[in-house]
Amino acid sequence: MTDINTNYQYQSKYQGLSKGKIAMLSKEEKMQILIPKGSDLLMQRMEREVPENGKFQKISVSFDIPDTQNKAQFLIEADAKDYKDQRILSIGVHHQNSDRVVSNYMFKGTKQEIIDYLKDSKNFPEFTQTVNELSTAVDDYYASL
Repeated sequence: MTDINTNYQYQSKYQGLSKGKIAMLSKEEKMQILIPKGSDLLMQRMEREVPENGKFQKISVSFDIPDTQNKAQFLIEADAKDYKDQRILSIGVHHQNSDRVVSNYMFKGTKQEIIDYLKDSKNFPEFTQTVNELSTAVDDYYASL
């Protein structure tokens, strides 16, 4: 799994912003940076690791959701029923101290169709909304324990 929050410091995660400027950003502004970055990293991995046809290992890119204890991940996997050329894009969220993932199917298509879908910035608000809704569901689950 590729994690945006590796040891690259804040500069790589937030495109060169200083720690002081990052602290002043709202959760929505941080998400407007993280969603395209996660989408871009997933596309890069897809180009290298996902074949046009056949099965492959699931690949994912994850990032911390600002102002929560949750992590989001973009996930690509082969369709179990039609693995020859169909791939599935999902978004999942989990609490950082748990393996329990709540996920949502986003798109199904060929490798190129999913890359085109990830490139289209018109889909970023939908990705952000899905991450926020899943994060709320995870928080609600842990609040009820």
